[in-house]
Amino acid sequence: MNDEQVIEIKEDDILDNMDYILENSNIFQVNSNMETIKCHIFYYEGKKMLNFKKYEIQINDNTLTKKELLAIVLKHNKVQHKSFDLTGIFKYELNLLDKQIKDFCKSEKDSEYNFITQYHNIQDIEFHPCIQLLNENNSLLLFFSHRNKRLSPTNQEALQQISNKNKTQKKVKFDMEEKKQVKSDKNKTAKLNHSFDSD
Repeated sequence: MNDEQVIEIKEDDILDNMDYILENSNIFQVNSNMETIKCHIFYYEGKKMLNFKKYEIQINDNTLTKKELLAIVLKHNKVQHKSFDLTGIFKYELNLLDKQIKDFCKSEKDSEYNFITQYHNIQDIEFHPCIQLLNENNSLLLFFSHRNKRLSPTNQEALQQISNKNKTQKKVKFDMEEKKQVKSDKNKTAKLNHSFDSD
């Protein structure tokens, strides 16, 4: 007997027997309450991912409250001595019911099922308990981005133009003929004074 030989279970066999598996197995048992969800945090600078964190969050009544979400964001908005801005909040939830498993397995189109929800504000995020086996994959995804404080070339040009407008320029006009006349008058005065002194 060869111990290394693997007996293949065919996908068609599973699909053909799916009704029996669903009725006679507790593999797809529905969970009535979720106590934890996974949290994945991604840190980006431009298009480059700098860091990644993963941990579990305790939740009550299948909901991550707005206060709890805000606390997570404020706790994790700094990494490697850099401040990051929250740029994305997503919920990944495999919310399939046991009745949908067979259709899901047979489906060839990805577009029929969408398990990702995007949030544009900090708010309560509710999870819907479904199949216990799948609920273990439900996650909160947070994306943070670090923006350089340096100005972009366009902003630098705009700032330079504003700065140039605010500079006060004083124009001074010199009349060279007038200067020569003043100098000539001073010389005459000096000569007159000199002649009085010699008397």
